[in-house]
Amino acid sequence: MDLILDANFLVLPFQFNVEIFDEFERLCGGGYEVHTLERAYNEALNLKDGKYRKLVKKLVDLKDITIIETGADRSVDQDLLEHGMKGYVICTNDRELRNKLDNIDLPHIYLRQKNHLEAENLRRF
Repeated sequence: MDLILDANFLVLPFQFNVEIFDEFERLCGGGYEVHTLERAYNEALNLKDGKYRKLVKKLVDLKDITIIETGADRSVDQDLLEHGMKGYVICTNDRELRNKLDNIDLPHIYLRQKNHLEAENLRRF
């Protein structure tokens, strides 16, 4: 199973002290790979005036998060939706994006009650 993290998920462990990889294990079991889009990664580095920059870089390095290069001709949300259509599980807290994912029954993971992750439309194989 391939998970793809939006910018808000890259800073989530530091904002809310949630161990997202333990939560991924709980929701997905083993056998998952974690990715992010290049532009989402760059966005995360600059959130809150770069407050989480070093922590995000360390997270990506330590957890071997693959950075997927994307073109600049579309929004990050459009690229995430496209990856969702290709079978990636989108990890985001963006309400508008989550609604779009729900409307087309694509799997996604989000933060619930600021202390754990929850999945929608996730089908285990």
